Parts: sequence; C-alpha cells; structure tokens
Amino acid sequence: MRTTWDAAAASPRLDDYVGDPATARAELEGLFGRLDDDPRGGACVEVGCGPGRMTPYLAERFERVIAVDVSPAMLERARLAVPAENVEFRLVSGDRLDSVEDGIADVLVCYLVLQHLPRRDVVLAYLHELGRVLAPGGRGFVQIPVLASGFRPRLWRLARRVAVPLSRLGGEVEQQPSYRGFRLTEKELAQGLASAGLHATARDESPESPYRYAREVFLRLEHR
Repeated sequence: MRTTWDAAAASPRLDDYVGDPATARAELEGLFGRLDDDPRGGACVEVGCGPGRMTPYLAERFERVIAVDVSPAMLERARLAVPAENVEFRLVSGDRLDSVEDGIADVLVCYLVLQHLPRRDVVLAYLHELGRVLAPGGRGFVQIPVLASGFRPRLWRLARRVAVPLSRLGGEVEQQPSYRGFRLTEKELAQGLASAGLHATARDESPESPYRYAREVFLRLEHR
C-alpha cells in the first residue's frame, strides 16, 4: 500500500488517483449533506488525507484536524499544501491507524479510501479502527463501494481476486491491488460494522459507481 501511494504521489497524474482539488469542497459538503448533517467544532480525524485535497476545508470546520495517510510522500505534499496551524499530519502503517489514539475523534471522515484497500481482512480491520478512534457520541462519515447481491457479482469478485495480483506485474499504480481494491458485500459490511461496535444512523447510496457490480454507499456511523 505504501509503495503504491508513494508512486501515485510522484506521478504527474496524481489528480487521476486522488480526485480533482477543485471539487474537494463540494464533495465534502455533499458527503455531509447527503447524510443530513453539518458537523463543526471539536477534533476531526481524516483517514487517508492523500495530498491534502480536503484537509483545508476540514480545518475551517474543526478546532483540530488529525490527517493520516499510509504514504510518507503524500503526507509531504499535504504538509506543503496545507499550512493551517490546527492540522497535524500523521503516518499510519496501513493495516491499522496506529498513530491515532483511542476515542480521539469527535468527527471522522473516510472518503475515497476504503475502495482502495486490497483485501477483505484489511477493509474489516479499517472498520474496526474507525470504531476504535471514534469518540463516544462521535460521528463518522464514510463512503464505501458495496458489491451488488447475486451470484454473478460474487463470481466476478472471486475471479478478480486472482486477476488483480497478476496485473500488478505491469507496475502501473492503477494495476496494483492496493489501488484497485476489494468490495465487501452488504452482509460483510454489516458484520464488520457490528464487530467494530458501530451502526449507521444515516445512509444514502448511489447506483452510479466506477466499480463494476458495485454501488456507492455513504454512511454516518456512531457507536452502538
């Protein structure tokens, strides 16, 4: 994961991998709006900040922002791009948010991140970590593609688990498992949230997704 995202940070096509900076504010406000919320104040943890595309807009809303990423190269770009004094950038290992304290986040934002995690166990581990760092009474705002129901999507996912690791031999960022990601089913998502002690207090979804046999799901998460 670190190697893939360090390579993306050095690429002239960075915006293709992390999204257009010009639309970051609208995307953030859209995430909150579709979940009927407008969080402000307190401490916010941004999971997967990348080059700091959304970070300055979070800094306007919250007293403290802890922005984390698996890539040192992405964090270096973010530090240069976001001079706000209330933002702290931290490196995480990739399978845990290990530099973030338990229960520190009044608000947590995880957007365009879970879709890139390479395996089911890593996605589920991240859900557990979201629950760990979210404060009692805190709210997490999460976007995740979810696999459609039925035999054909499950068969496609099984075939993809074989094909994606083979494609990494090409060396391009978009061919790596840690970019192309893994899709949970609805049942796996529900089980993962329950195991993390979380439940969705608001949900929205869009059938439009760049991922085959998937739909985009947006969740406001709180502790049970």
